[in-house]
Amino acid sequence: LLRPIGNRNKNKTIAKLEIDLLEEINDTGIGPMGLGGDTTALDVHIEVAHRHPASFPVGIAMQCWANRRASIIITGDGEIIW
Repeated sequence: LLRPIGNRNKNKTIAKLEIDLLEEINDTGIGPMGLGGDTTALDVHIEVAHRHPASFPVGIAMQCWANRRASIIITGDGEIIW
């Protein structure tokens, strides 16, 4: 996930999947910040590792106006304050 934009996975099958997913994501028309447009994602990076079936880590970094404009506080007793 820390590879530079345009840097593909060394495995050719995974590199093709990265390219295919990027094209499909950008074809959705969602665009930057969900306002429509041709570029929804700048890149897709896939890393592969052996794992235990009980764990399946996924990381997604999104540019979302709502995430930058809202905050919440979760208190020790579980109360959520917007």
